[in-house]
Amino acid sequence: MKEVETGEREGAGMLFARYRKNRDGIRNSKEMGSICLICGSMHIVPKPGEPHQLLCRDCGFAFFRYECSVCGNTVDGRDPENPGCESCGRRICGCGSCHCSTGYQHG
Repeated sequence: MKEVETGEREGAGMLFARYRKNRDGIRNSKEMGSICLICGSMHIVPKPGEPHQLLCRDCGFAFFRYECSVCGNTVDGRDPENPGCESCGRRICGCGSCHCSTGYQHG
Protein backbone atom coordinates (compact mmCIF):
# COMPACT_ATOMS: atom_id res chain seq x y z
CA MET A 1 0.00 0.00 0.00
CA LYS A 2 2.83 2.42 0.79
CA GLU A 3 4.28 1.87 -2.71
CA VAL A 4 1.01 3.05 -4.28
CA GLU A 5 0.91 6.11 -2.06
CA THR A 6 4.56 6.89 -2.81
CA GLY A 7 3.93 6.45 -6.55
CA GLU A 8 0.92 8.73 -6.39
CA ARG A 9 2.94 11.41 -4.57
CA GLU A 10 5.79 11.15 -7.08
CA GLY A 11 3.36 11.45 -10.00
CA ALA A 12 1.64 14.39 -8.31
CA GLY A 13 5.04 16.01 -7.75
CA MET A 14 5.90 15.71 -11.44
CA LEU A 15 2.53 17.19 -12.47
CA PHE A 16 2.90 19.97 -9.90
CA ALA A 17 6.35 20.87 -11.25
CA ARG A 18 5.10 20.85 -14.85
CA TYR A 19 2.01 23.01 -14.30
CA ARG A 20 3.60 25.27 -11.70
CA LYS A 21 5.94 26.53 -14.45
CA ASN A 22 3.29 26.70 -17.18
CA ARG A 23 -0.43 26.51 -16.41
CA ASP A 24 -1.48 26.12 -20.06
CA GLY A 25 -3.65 23.03 -20.45
CA ILE A 26 -4.11 22.33 -16.74
CA ARG A 27 -7.84 22.00 -17.45
CA ASN A 28 -7.09 18.93 -19.60
CA SER A 29 -5.29 17.05 -16.82
CA LYS A 30 -7.80 15.07 -14.78
CA GLU A 31 -5.17 14.47 -12.08
CA MET A 32 -4.61 18.20 -11.52
CA GLY A 33 -8.14 18.46 -10.16
CA SER A 34 -6.80 16.87 -7.00
CA ILE A 35 -3.44 18.69 -6.75
CA CYS A 36 -2.96 22.18 -5.32
CA LEU A 37 -0.91 24.40 -7.61
CA ILE A 38 0.29 26.49 -4.67
CA CYS A 39 1.65 23.90 -2.23
CA GLY A 40 1.46 20.62 -4.20
CA SER A 41 -0.91 19.03 -1.67
CA MET A 42 -3.27 16.25 -2.70
CA HIS A 43 -5.76 17.20 0.04
CA ILE A 44 -8.34 18.87 -2.20
CA VAL A 45 -12.01 18.99 -1.24
CA PRO A 46 -15.11 20.79 -2.53
CA LYS A 47 -15.30 24.28 -1.06
CA PRO A 48 -18.32 24.51 1.26
CA GLY A 49 -21.06 26.71 -0.18
CA GLU A 50 -19.25 27.11 -3.53
CA PRO A 51 -20.38 24.41 -5.99
CA HIS A 52 -17.79 25.31 -8.65
CA GLN A 53 -14.73 25.64 -6.41
CA LEU A 54 -12.27 23.27 -4.80
CA LEU A 55 -10.23 23.99 -1.68
CA CYS A 56 -6.79 22.85 -0.55
CA ARG A 57 -7.07 21.72 3.06
CA ASP A 58 -3.35 22.33 3.62
CA CYS A 59 -2.83 25.91 2.41
CA GLY A 60 -6.39 27.20 1.96
CA PHE A 61 -6.04 27.95 -1.77
CA ALA A 62 -9.43 27.86 -3.51
CA PHE A 63 -9.82 27.48 -7.24
CA PHE A 64 -12.55 27.06 -9.82
CA ARG A 65 -12.76 23.63 -11.46
CA TYR A 66 -15.96 22.25 -12.88
CA GLU A 67 -17.62 20.87 -16.00
CA CYS A 68 -19.01 23.39 -18.50
CA SER A 69 -22.79 23.10 -18.53
CA VAL A 70 -22.84 23.96 -22.24
CA CYS A 71 -20.18 21.72 -23.84
CA GLY A 72 -19.11 19.40 -20.98
CA ASN A 73 -15.40 20.33 -21.06
CA THR A 74 -13.47 20.92 -17.86
CA VAL A 75 -13.11 24.54 -16.79
CA ASP A 76 -10.18 25.32 -14.47
CA GLY A 77 -9.60 28.83 -13.17
CA ARG A 78 -5.87 28.16 -12.96
CA ASP A 79 -5.67 27.73 -16.75
CA PRO A 80 -5.10 30.93 -18.75
CA GLU A 81 -7.54 29.57 -21.36
CA ASN A 82 -10.34 29.89 -18.75
CA PRO A 83 -10.19 33.59 -17.74
CA GLY A 84 -12.74 35.16 -15.41
CA CYS A 85 -15.92 36.68 -16.85
CA GLU A 86 -16.03 40.45 -16.42
CA SER A 87 -19.76 40.27 -15.72
CA CYS A 88 -20.30 37.34 -13.34
CA GLY A 89 -16.79 36.26 -12.23
CA ARG A 90 -17.22 32.63 -13.30
CA ARG A 91 -14.63 31.21 -15.67
CA ILE A 92 -15.09 31.31 -19.43
CA CYS A 93 -14.91 27.90 -21.09
CA GLY A 94 -13.06 27.39 -24.37
CA CYS A 95 -16.49 27.17 -26.04
CA GLY A 96 -17.08 30.82 -25.02
CA SER A 97 -19.63 30.22 -22.29
CA CYS A 98 -19.48 31.12 -18.63
CA HIS A 99 -23.19 30.38 -18.22
CA CYS A 100 -23.90 33.94 -17.12
CA SER A 101 -27.37 34.65 -15.92
CA THR A 102 -26.74 38.20 -17.17
CA GLY A 103 -26.50 37.13 -20.82
CA TYR A 104 -23.03 38.71 -21.18
CA GLN A 105 -21.53 37.96 -24.61
CA HIS A 106 -17.88 36.84 -24.70
CA GLY A 107 -15.50 37.82 -27.45
